[in-house]
Amino acid sequence: MAHDFSKFRVAFVAPCPYGERVQEGWMSRIAAVDAIFGDGPRLYVHLGSHHSKADGEIIHDHGDGLHEICLNVTEHAHRDTIGSLLDHVRFLYVHTVHLAEFVAPWLDTGKIVVDFHGVVPEEETMLGRPELAPKYEVIEQQVLEGAMACVMVSQAMQEHYIAKYPQLSPRRCIILPIVEAMEAESRGRRDGELPVRVVYAGGTQAWQNLDAMLGVARSSQSVGRFRFLSHDHELIRRRAAELGIQEGIECLFSPKSRLAAEYAAADFGFALRDDSPVNRVSSPTKIFEYLQCGVIPIVRSPRLGDFQSLGYRYVTEEEFSSGLFPDSSSRAWMIDDNLGVARKLRDRFRIGAAELIALRG
Repeated sequence: MAHDFSKFRVAFVAPCPYGERVQEGWMSRIAAVDAIFGDGPRLYVHLGSHHSKADGEIIHDHGDGLHEICLNVTEHAHRDTIGSLLDHVRFLYVHTVHLAEFVAPWLDTGKIVVDFHGVVPEEETMLGRPELAPKYEVIEQQVLEGAMACVMVSQAMQEHYIAKYPQLSPRRCIILPIVEAMEAESRGRRDGELPVRVVYAGGTQAWQNLDAMLGVARSSQSVGRFRFLSHDHELIRRRAAELGIQEGIECLFSPKSRLAAEYAAADFGFALRDDSPVNRVSSPTKIFEYLQCGVIPIVRSPRLGDFQSLGYRYVTEEEFSSGLFPDSSSRAWMIDDNLGVARKLRDRFRIGAAELIALRG
């Protein structure tokens, strides 16, 4: 199959971020990177074992410069299509080490850029699939050695790889934090200190520690009001009832467009990630949202990506449960410090984006 790829200077291995596909997590990151290159046409190579030979015949135009082709690397014709694409683009930006597995044969072209997103072998172990860790360690080493550039979400992630593979020296490492373009809304004045308002917006995956959040809510019912915003709000409501939480808690769904307003009405926000290699190098979107919207994070471990080294302010799970949280005047200077951290992360994103634009030429 022959395609004219001449108008594309950069292409991506990822689902195309258009319309309702962009909600949160992985797709938000894809959309944020896409915006860096929004001044020209972009082609998304959507890889999948379910894609048929006929899928590779069509380049879908989704508007706003977004194009998508669906390929299956087990199809010889589709592999040839990737090779032809690489003849034209300045580089192919691959989202995650998981997808880098399928472009490993083209690493020696010097045109593969890989966004690590997370530390995949350690993630697989955390998710109960330790048998997959050795496979992805081989892939991440191949990428670190052969990629045109490796994109990391934090300096902590870069340091993780330097310590893990001291014998490897990537050609280029670009730090591109996960930041959200969310305009903070003005925070209303409050009469009195209590009850404080605590928000959580997100899923119920095991690493979010839902039971721990509900445990804090149960122990702090006399001083706090808790608002859980999630697609899984019914599950959270049932679990709260099972734990005997009868008052001071709301469970509902809020669209992403409403989050800034929800944060403006909150004093604190849950981010109870465990102290693990995965979390120490991460760049949680939720934390960044809290910082730029004036919400003080409640953390289990403060060692989350670059936030601690940049000096973010927080309270721990134990402190909050014990009633040892800052009053409104103390929160005011903590919010100012956190806004400064958010600015530093946005600056790092701009620097990383400029480096990617330079690679495109």
